[in-house]
Amino acid sequence: MNTRNLSPEERYELILECRSSGLTDHQWLEEHGIRKSTFYNWISTFREKGYPNIPEPLRQHSRHKPQVQEVVKLSIAPEPVYMDQSVPGPTAGAGIQPVMEIISGKAIIRFSNSVDPHLLETVLQSLGGGI
Repeated sequence: MNTRNLSPEERYELILECRSSGLTDHQWLEEHGIRKSTFYNWISTFREKGYPNIPEPLRQHSRHKPQVQEVVKLSIAPEPVYMDQSVPGPTAGAGIQPVMEIISGKAIIRFSNSVDPHLLETVLQSLGGGI
């Protein structure tokens, strides 16, 4: 902002605008392109001339430190599905024979024809596949 051609009334209005903005002087002056030394010279001049009620500046505890909003990356996993341990497994009895077997490392997962489709989908997605 070109401040050389401003009238005293315009300068006084800018001081009042800055001090009522809710920003610190530093923040407001930076947004409006006014040098701090120029602004504080205006205030000194007006106080010497007896201008009424120049408000005090807003004080900020962390001076000149911008607020930082932290962003945290989250990984959202599907809700786990647990098999009911009270139901006997396919090898334990009642003539249920597995029709699909998945071997991954030391784990063996066996499914029968009566497997819940939701459980099958969840297991396959967990292993990196899908339906």
